[in-house]
Amino acid sequence: MKPVAFAILAVFLAFVPPAPAQVPDTATFGRKNTFGVFVDYSNDSSHIVLGSAEGRKFTELGFQYERRLIATHNIVWKYTGEFRPLIAESDLTDTETTTQTLPPPPVTLVTEPIATPQCRPSSGSYSFINGNGILEAGSFTLSCGRRWTYVEGISPLGTRVNLLPRKRWQPTGSILTGLLLSAKKIPVETGGSFNFMFQVGAGIEYFRTSTQSMRLEYQLQHFSNAYTAPTNYGVDSGLFKFTYTFGR
Repeated sequence: MKPVAFAILAVFLAFVPPAPAQVPDTATFGRKNTFGVFVDYSNDSSHIVLGSAEGRKFTELGFQYERRLIATHNIVWKYTGEFRPLIAESDLTDTETTTQTLPPPPVTLVTEPIATPQCRPSSGSYSFINGNGILEAGSFTLSCGRRWTYVEGISPLGTRVNLLPRKRWQPTGSILTGLLLSAKKIPVETGGSFNFMFQVGAGIEYFRTSTQSMRLEYQLQHFSNAYTAPTNYGVDSGLFKFTYTFGR
């Protein structure tokens, strides 16, 4: 597990107080309307489901609303919606530096960083005879960098299931679908500023009281523009997500 996962787990456990010696069998944790604030982070992306853009980082701060739809002794089913006003998404970029030594004098050209699906540092040399019969020769270097982009998002369609609603510790799983709107085109220059997003994940929720809880989840997230832009490089990320909730 990566250091970020250990850090999130440590924060989660730090807020967990010792459980009471006895909890009545009739206790039900959670309320009909629940509000929450969450943070999540992914340090990388790869081809998990549909993604093809590598090395993306993703972090966000958001707010959540849930409403209980069905409750039994063994399961609670909820509607879930999320609003993400603060998202930072990081793309890999490549920069090419070309130094032409022949014919003299030497000339160096550096391109602007360009967001790319994958970046592999490389270098080499070239030589050729141009149309005027003059030898041109030099070297090139491709270097990798990173570009952060501000993004906003909303996930109005989602659902959550909690098991063992009479226990303080409850297994939970969720599915969310929504939209992302970015200040720049992501994840590549020919991508889009408008992307579709879905998440599916599972984790554990601990109820400090009958109305307050902390939730730690691992979610698989995918976003892409569904061919509404010239290219459609999707991004698959594994997110560690921490949520604090309170209800009424």
